Amino acid sequence: MKSKILFWSSLIISLALAVLCGYVFCTRVVFEGAGLESLVPAYIILLFLSIIFSDLVHEGAHLLVGVCCNMGIKPDKYRIFRTSSVNVYPKGARGMRGRMIATASAGIVVNFACLVLGIISVCVPGVSAVFCILLPYSAYIFLINAVPDDRNGAKNDGMIVWELITNADSAAVMLQILRIQGMVRTGTKLADVPEAMFFDVPQLPEDDINYIILTQLRYEYYLERGNDSEAYKYFLRYKDLIDYLPSEYQTRDEKPRNKAKEE
Repeated sequence: MKSKILFWSSLIISLALAVLCGYVFCTRVVFEGAGLESLVPAYIILLFLSIIFSDLVHEGAHLLVGVCCNMGIKPDKYRIFRTSSVNVYPKGARGMRGRMIATASAGIVVNFACLVLGIISVCVPGVSAVFCILLPYSAYIFLINAVPDDRNGAKNDGMIVWELITNADSAAVMLQILRIQGMVRTGTKLADVPEAMFFDVPQLPEDDINYIILTQLRYEYYLERGNDSEAYKYFLRYKDLIDYLPSEYQTRDEKPRNKAKEE
């Protein structure tokens, strides 16, 4: 219910801003010899292009900051008006909380900057009204990502950042998973990771995505150590949890991946 309210309220605000910006664009933008019959279609075309631009800069911000923070960001899915995602393959285990906060919040920050530029363009006559085309969709994508929301297990950027800042149990488990993966990426064999790292974490509900990923990681850990009985136990446990996986996290082999979710 909360997700639907957030979606519809963000959409209504965005549509209202689109009408406002259309009026500003058509009354303040001056093209030689262009009348209203030319400005309206020009605004609609530019508005559509601004949607693609806002999505690309959002994902690009995650990618750029993730690279700078050694988070190994790789694009996964890009879809306009629907949930997009990037995969996280961190390098190293130090400073993981700060690195993850910076990476997850990057898209929100850049969309907020575009939103502010659009507001300035509308409110300040001396600024070109062309920039107002950034406002409607930037407001939409900012709201649905900045307001913490758990969309049937697929957490948005705001929820990830909020849980990291407040030291939520789910975030603590996610950070431990990322630390383990970061150690493996820098050359440590999974079998050589201290066993305590897989268990000295808060207990989570079984439908939490980070609990599911940790269960799968425990299976891989014991498999590499040659402990077949423990590996089989966690394999069966993971198979029981498959139904809780959000569709965005499922792959063809039903193996979950760490993702940062955003619109």
